[in-house]
Amino acid sequence: MLNRRQLVKGMGAAASLLSMPSWALDVGGVQLGLQTYTFHNVRQGGLQAIDTILDGTRQLKVNLLELWAPQAEPFALPVRYWSPWSGAQTQPAEQLSQAERDSRRSALRAWRTNTPANYFMDIRRRFDLAHIGLFAYNYSFEPTMTDAEIEHGFMAAKALRLKLITASSKVSVAKRVAPFAEKHGITVGFHNHAVTKDPDDLATMDHFRQVLAMSSMFRINLDVAHYAASGFDAVAALETLHDKITNMHVHDRKANDGASVPFGEGVTPAAQILKMNRDRGWKIPCFYELEYVGADGRDVIAETRRELDYEIRVLNEK
Repeated sequence: MLNRRQLVKGMGAAASLLSMPSWALDVGGVQLGLQTYTFHNVRQGGLQAIDTILDGTRQLKVNLLELWAPQAEPFALPVRYWSPWSGAQTQPAEQLSQAERDSRRSALRAWRTNTPANYFMDIRRRFDLAHIGLFAYNYSFEPTMTDAEIEHGFMAAKALRLKLITASSKVSVAKRVAPFAEKHGITVGFHNHAVTKDPDDLATMDHFRQVLAMSSMFRINLDVAHYAASGFDAVAALETLHDKITNMHVHDRKANDGASVPFGEGVTPAAQILKMNRDRGWKIPCFYELEYVGADGRDVIAETRRELDYEIRVLNEK
């Protein structure tokens, strides 16, 4: 666990919540970036993964990232995350026994509570050397986390010189997070997913209101594709919540909790969302997230480039 002295020594001045690096990609007044979940070519988290992500980001000529925590943590990523993009004719199975799952979970918990002092400072240094901005640490709080693991997320964000964590979380778990956010003065933007049978999954406008009422440090990381795939009006959600949104994930999905797809093949009103954000002057940063699978071996960089070009084209239109 990083202590306060180590953090203060390595942090320097913390960036403000929406303080963008001067080199960030701006199209029509809208900041565009990438959620690093996009980089499905990464199979193992850790410092080498960070280097791979930064290299891909340079290839894409993007310069603002939201860092997905599993890529920062030095553990193997789930087979289901990378295998559909591997181009293999037969996808490998990941069938772990309960004992193996428990062992992996224990190892992750142990690492989080005994993280090498300079680990996240080193990650930030790599971003700085690459001249790529870091907007948020995407560290999702889940029910099996100990208080020490929740604390770790905030200490990691501080070491990364960030004032924002984005998080997928249960509504009930958000209550546990509130005191940590207030203690550290770090905003948490809660990320929505599509509606499920679990009423504790954060997915609806009512869920947004519940979370926002829990703490002045809580905001919303609105995923417009998941919201639209649930049958909800993403344009109306943006209108209602725009002053409570830290950033948006803009991609496309089919209806009825359907598959993630390239822009134009689903029900997400992406063009309307992007132009509304531009025309209203809200300046909410928009992060593309590559979620659809490339089972035919499509290239992650090429697919992402096409999707980013769509966003740029839309924002350059009247």
